[in-house]
Amino acid sequence: MSAIGTSRPVPLNVASPDCAETFFAGAAARCVTLQHAASLAELREVLERCLDDPAQPVTLDLIGHSTRGHRLLRLGRTPIDMLDPQVAGFFRTLAHDQLLTRLHVTAVRLLGCETAVTEAGQRTLRMLSHTLRLPVFGARKPLLKSHSNSAGFDPAFAHVLIEAAALPAPATVRGR
Repeated sequence: MSAIGTSRPVPLNVASPDCAETFFAGAAARCVTLQHAASLAELREVLERCLDDPAQPVTLDLIGHSTRGHRLLRLGRTPIDMLDPQVAGFFRTLAHDQLLTRLHVTAVRLLGCETAVTEAGQRTLRMLSHTLRLPVFGARKPLLKSHSNSAGFDPAFAHVLIEAAALPAPATVRGR
């Protein structure tokens, strides 16, 4: 079996600058391999720079505060909302260009408080998973510094995340 087949995915941590410094500051080393992206364009730049890294399976961990109300993850001022044509187009282009495939991304995780709790958040998780053809995870609870270690999101807290495919059916489908 190849090295890729036997290794556990490592996180590719990309954080919105407005939360990165304060969230990961403190006595314990947290998320020492942290990239910053304040926009979708900057996210693309970070991903393209990572193409030169050694090939290994990775999870793309997008880290930021979530919006009030809809609880959508924010990169800079941009909420990751798949109903926004610019956001959806960005992720369609990533899929079309096979950028995440070339990076060996096995899953995408939207690591912001309660990104899998609201209908809007769940819809975005489902649509993003469908667009990228990858598992996409969101948080069922508020995320704290203690949910991270020096590598990023601590696997001991995997139970706080839920995959889009495991979410309950949307209300319009259940009502039929």
